[in-house]
Amino acid sequence: MTEKTLPVLMLGALGVVFGDIGTSPLYAIRQVFHDTPAYAQDPAAIIGVLSLILWAIILAVCIKYTIFVLRADHDGEGGTLAMLGLIQQHNPPKPFAGPGALTLLVLFGSALLYGDGMITPSISVLSAVEGLNVATSAFKPYVLPLSAIILLALFLVQHRGTEAVGTLFGPVMLAWFTAIGATGLFGIISHPAVLASFNPLAGLHFLLTHGWTGYLTLGAVVLAFSGVEALFADLGHFGRRPIILAWYFLVLPGLMLNYLGQGALLLRNPHEAGEPFFGLVPHWGIYPMVILSTAATVIASQALISGAFSLTRQAVNLGLAPRYAVRHTSAESSGQVYMPVVNVFLMIGCLAVVFGFRSSDALGNAYGLAVIGTMTITSIVFFVVTTRVWHWSLWAAVPLMIAFLGFDLTFLGANLVKILQGAWVPLVIGIFVFTLLAVWTLGRARYRRALAGWAMDIGEFRAGMKGWASRGAGTAVFLTSDLHRVPLVGRHKWLRENCSYENVLLLKIETSPSPYVAESDRVTVEDLGNGLFTAIARFGFMETPCAGEVLPKALPFEWESVVFLLPQPIATDHGSFWRSALQRVFVFLGSTGLSPIEWFEIPAHQAVSVGLELDM
Repeated sequence: MTEKTLPVLMLGALGVVFGDIGTSPLYAIRQVFHDTPAYAQDPAAIIGVLSLILWAIILAVCIKYTIFVLRADHDGEGGTLAMLGLIQQHNPPKPFAGPGALTLLVLFGSALLYGDGMITPSISVLSAVEGLNVATSAFKPYVLPLSAIILLALFLVQHRGTEAVGTLFGPVMLAWFTAIGATGLFGIISHPAVLASFNPLAGLHFLLTHGWTGYLTLGAVVLAFSGVEALFADLGHFGRRPIILAWYFLVLPGLMLNYLGQGALLLRNPHEAGEPFFGLVPHWGIYPMVILSTAATVIASQALISGAFSLTRQAVNLGLAPRYAVRHTSAESSGQVYMPVVNVFLMIGCLAVVFGFRSSDALGNAYGLAVIGTMTITSIVFFVVTTRVWHWSLWAAVPLMIAFLGFDLTFLGANLVKILQGAWVPLVIGIFVFTLLAVWTLGRARYRRALAGWAMDIGEFRAGMKGWASRGAGTAVFLTSDLHRVPLVGRHKWLRENCSYENVLLLKIETSPSPYVAESDRVTVEDLGNGLFTAIARFGFMETPCAGEVLPKALPFEWESVVFLLPQPIATDHGSFWRSALQRVFVFLGSTGLSPIEWFEIPAHQAVSVGLELDM
């Protein structure tokens, strides 16, 4: 990275990474006083709530993420799945092993991010468009359809890519943080006493004097740092340095000033608690601010959408999700991708949430649980990274984990009580996605184990090759995870009688725990003699394995004569009901993604599918 490109990357990060946390002033403070209106009449409570918000941001973002968590990248890629890949690189799992406790935990945290990805765009856009009601009630009937149209338009432009979206949105977010900082500054000047909220004792005093209701306020305070996980999930799009510099020089000052300004406004006029963000704006600026805030909330949605694309791609390449189509949207950065199936899933979910809850106030109780749930899981996985990868001593790792979990679990408890008030929505979404991912991961492990049972030892196969009376022209290619065994032919009669090709190639496609693999290390081929070859094609977990693209350059025989023999799993009704159900769900999930022919970009006219009856 050159110094010349750093400002450009910082501007792009504003447009992709910070949209979610950057638009939290629209609803965070309002939600606190919507839940407990009496607080707005108590200056000490206002100062205490502000103190909680300011210090929650400092502890969660400035300390936990920018100092520690963002350093746990995997060759530049972030997110819990990237950390899992980093851990597996240093502690490889056993062959055919099912998902362990850590993998399941990471899958659940990732699944929660999808719930967050549906709630964040909905509450952000609704909050912004509802600002029209401050100027006039004439727009009230149009808030819902207008919000839906804006969200629909956002998802329809995703195919243009993160880089194009970030370039477009970056200047808008620069204007946004400048505007909210300026309005907040004027509010502070009018009532400087609000600066007392920087004293952390004010927040502690609020919690101690308000008991249970004070503790439940943390369920709304969490909205102030919602989107912090996007900083980590989107790390691969822009890099750690641009994200951190943008945070400290632009995002953090704008947020702090605006929160303080809203607090100053409430200290002057408690009746503004219904819409404190727009209450800071002069009447002549309401419509421009609504337009700017609407644009900013559309950008807020982008942070979670981009993170969901990156997350799903990592899951696919780690074998934790079916092979869904990945489209690269940048020639310069392979980390910038678009996934159509994820885009449609999030779009339908967001529209359902908007029309289901119909207002940002109603959505406030649904928001937060997924955010803090994912943060809690990140803390646990980060602890594993510090001990297994960085080899920290327990004396250093345990106190840090206790501090992180102490913070996370405090906010998690305050959000759990909101389950019956709407927080069940992201939880149900997360559980649904987690169930699918867990079934796929478990089914894939059993499928690979079953596939191994159909294989033949390579020594036995070589002996059989010597007895072939004649050989047909061409090359038969078998995809395998074990180069010492030839897949399918051990128990498949047709293959044993008809695979007597001139050449036989065993091809192993490896997904490296590293995000990317150098071209010089991409393919290695070994000639075992008598027309038998083995090859290994390596791809990083952030890359799409394109066998049809890399093999023609590396194979020592004519590419046009190659035939790929690929297994086609078929579910059966053998075994218990649950075993049969697992098989059928696994096969169904596989059918929703790309076939091996499509995923590995194998020419269709060079592929033959061989039926494989599952015994999982």
